[in-house]
Amino acid sequence: MMNTKILTQSVRLALLSGAALAALSSSNVIAADEEHTVERIEVTGSRLSRTDLETASPVTIITAEEMKLKGIQDVGQFLQQSAVMSGSPAMTTTNNGGNGSTFVELRGLGSSRTLVLINGRRPVSSDFQTIPSSMVERIEVLKDGASATYGADAVAGVVNIITRKDFEGLEITAQVKNSFEVTENSQNSLSLVAGRAFSDGHIVFGADYVKQDEVYQGDTSVDFLNHPWQVGDKESATSFMNNGLIGTGPNANVFEAGSGSVPCGNFYFQHKKNQTNGKCDGGIATLADMRDYVSSGKVNDTYNYAPVNYLQTPYEKLNFFVEGRFDLTDSIRAYSETRINKRESRQELAAVPYDTKFAPGFSGKYKKTNEDGSPVLDASGNQVLVDFNGVSKDNFYNPFGEDITRSRRRMLEGGRSFEQDVTRFQQVIGFAGDIGDDYYFDINYNYGHSQIVSTDFGQLYGPNLSKAMGPSFKDDDGNIVCGTKALPISDCVSMNVFGGPGSVTQDMLDYVTAPLVDSDVYTLQTITAFVGGDLAELPAGSLTGGIGYEYRDEELNSQVDSGKFMQEVTGNKSKGTQGRFNVNSIFAEFRVPLLRDLPFAESLDLPIGVRYDDFSLFGGSTTYQLGLEWKVLNSLLVRSTYGTVFRAPGISSLYSPDGDSYPSASDPCSKGNWSKLTSVQQGYCMADGVPTGGANNADTQQLARVGGNPDLQPEEGDTLTVGLAFSPELIEDLSFTLDYWAINVDEVIDSIGANDSLKGCYLGGISELCSYVNRTNGEIDFVSQKATNLSRMTAKGLDFESNYSFSALEGDFHLNLSWTHFLERENQVYDSKTYKFAMKDLNGLYENENSYATDKINFNAKYTWNDLIIAYSANYISALEYTDLVYLSPIEGHVYNVDDYLYHDISATYIFDTGTTVSLGVENFTDEQPPYIETGGNGNTDVSNYRLFGASWYAKVSQKF
Repeated sequence: MMNTKILTQSVRLALLSGAALAALSSSNVIAADEEHTVERIEVTGSRLSRTDLETASPVTIITAEEMKLKGIQDVGQFLQQSAVMSGSPAMTTTNNGGNGSTFVELRGLGSSRTLVLINGRRPVSSDFQTIPSSMVERIEVLKDGASATYGADAVAGVVNIITRKDFEGLEITAQVKNSFEVTENSQNSLSLVAGRAFSDGHIVFGADYVKQDEVYQGDTSVDFLNHPWQVGDKESATSFMNNGLIGTGPNANVFEAGSGSVPCGNFYFQHKKNQTNGKCDGGIATLADMRDYVSSGKVNDTYNYAPVNYLQTPYEKLNFFVEGRFDLTDSIRAYSETRINKRESRQELAAVPYDTKFAPGFSGKYKKTNEDGSPVLDASGNQVLVDFNGVSKDNFYNPFGEDITRSRRRMLEGGRSFEQDVTRFQQVIGFAGDIGDDYYFDINYNYGHSQIVSTDFGQLYGPNLSKAMGPSFKDDDGNIVCGTKALPISDCVSMNVFGGPGSVTQDMLDYVTAPLVDSDVYTLQTITAFVGGDLAELPAGSLTGGIGYEYRDEELNSQVDSGKFMQEVTGNKSKGTQGRFNVNSIFAEFRVPLLRDLPFAESLDLPIGVRYDDFSLFGGSTTYQLGLEWKVLNSLLVRSTYGTVFRAPGISSLYSPDGDSYPSASDPCSKGNWSKLTSVQQGYCMADGVPTGGANNADTQQLARVGGNPDLQPEEGDTLTVGLAFSPELIEDLSFTLDYWAINVDEVIDSIGANDSLKGCYLGGISELCSYVNRTNGEIDFVSQKATNLSRMTAKGLDFESNYSFSALEGDFHLNLSWTHFLERENQVYDSKTYKFAMKDLNGLYENENSYATDKINFNAKYTWNDLIIAYSANYISALEYTDLVYLSPIEGHVYNVDDYLYHDISATYIFDTGTTVSLGVENFTDEQPPYIETGGNGNTDVSNYRLFGASWYAKVSQKF
């Protein structure tokens, strides 16, 4: 039996544990009847039901109300802005390298180390595009490892989406959202939720539609988003460090480092300098039209691809969900969850950079000569023949009269886009109930199916390219015919890559263009059973515990277009694959009461968890977690956990098909960088076949091969949290929590970036990294960037959260502050100063296209007066530093800064007596623009963490019936 004072203190202490808003808004979390009995609940991080929200593990709760007040439709992007999130996961603003998905990343340890759950169970995908905001009742973020409870992946923590199960009535919501300046930034949504209770159960149905439009980098007025600017020399680097970006004018400290695949052509030869079409009028070129190609410097011939890249990718998605529970008997109920997601999304890059170094062309042999034109002979006295892939000297449109050993042409006549058609389905069927008065059970089957059909548009087909770039002639009727007069090729259209934009006619494009279609099918099945309850009565209270079993099966089947499989197309090539694994797990949890009702020990409990996982691919692994919950006073809780974590490679990491990628990287052995190398470093280059003077490669992106690695082994590590929750009795409705956390992970699964491999090999002479670089005749073919087991990573920091509610100005105020401060975030990374891989503290740095801010702070204030709600929020990201530049190795004493950012949002919501709710909001009302980051991969910024479109607004109307 609990008296009213103790019940009140229990609720107040629940608020300190990061659960304030949930406790205030969720009617079924804590409920007391007239005799003060308290309902048992399950809190993220444990499968044991309990009578309060006070746990040894820190949990932050975000309610649906908070999301509604901020006009949230993209749940993932909203979560990534929260203080506990770090790193730079893929978002719908990730154009190059994205696929329309949205992920989150706890502690900056990678999104794959954050376990996403829906109602405590694994979804078929951790992509937040499958989670409609209208479905969410609250989000519980467990800021602690939980492998002993949930198995693999719960390394950095858990994001558990709790859905609306008890909604009654009908609610229709429509919202429009846009930016004041970048009006292309449109997002419209419509949702419907209906629910009904009946004598033996409850059912909820919902549908959620969202359409987001595309925004090109050129749609913004931000100068660096419209130009691929990079720092080119030491003097410019010094200016950039001292003054920040100066894009234009006599003091400019950057140059336009566009692509070498240009609309007017970039043609390579055996000896002479690269040539381009200086006239570039779209006609048939003559030799007089040609001039030397300028690859670098303040004024150059490279192509400015920036304005025609998406900055925000478009998508259209429709989510359905149905949830129901049905009482079969007084003690047993059945429940069901059905979710269906349909999404169409698109990314668009600059037109195809057709380059015969990587893509099919005319394959032939040329006679090798010395610079003076004399033949190079082999040991038998025959002139050496060298393979090339380019344009035949006998092609009708070739004005040079000699073979083009490499041809680069930006195909502006066509486009280049990537589309996804995503269908996902999830079905959960379960039974739960009581066994007598002391025990309860839950058994469920969870099935998920995901199919992604991906189509590449604008790519070119190799067999036809070979004919189109080969010999051709004009026949007696004036037609250009492929082949020779002696051996003409029918049904072929010779291609003119020499005349500039417009020289590739629609007939030519139709002949060589081919849409490419891939398909990925993934299935997830789990069976979970758990039995728990009060095991024994001890002097300090009830010993509770439970035991469970889980079976999980995952299968991936990836099929790629035959053109990609046969390496016969431009763009990314890959091969299909399939793989499957399963895991059998047993787990147990206990909560041992040690002390009760003593001075400075209102209670002292010891939570214990242990789990054994038996993987079909890796064998067995045991993880455990020990906790301490010490309620010193009714108003003060001291808590701690220590546990081991385990992450098996995901099925994509193991079996995803080999594919191509084009990360930001430059060749240290290029002609433009040759004079900056020491004689030893030049020797490293020449040992790999690079000729004296350097390779003819000024590209800022290199071809990298990515894909699964079936030899990967699991990660292992440990986590520690120590903290307190305090609610001073002298100040009513004030509470705060403070937690220290530390995470260590060994055998980290990660890939070595292409740029790191190139610099480590040729600047540092690390032979292991040289094995990742593949060259032919001194030119880079590709750099392997597949995942492997590296050494370790660590993260340490502090979390502070405070809530305060009070009445003033004839209304009610609620204030919330969340602050995460990193003390350490170490990774094994390439050190550009020592040219070696070593542990490096990334805290406060921008590294490898990821942001590791030392501090992130969220502040929320809500004022309620009758039916009016005014909400204000602020998001703070601390400053970052970096030392690498795309073209330059670190310079002693040079550090480049990214300013700290503070965003302000405000909204007003009014609830009418008719059940109508109207909301208006302005986000980023101080119109902060994104920062320029020289090494940023998409648009020279971090598109995951910074707001890209200045001040924005939204308007929402909701009607309840």
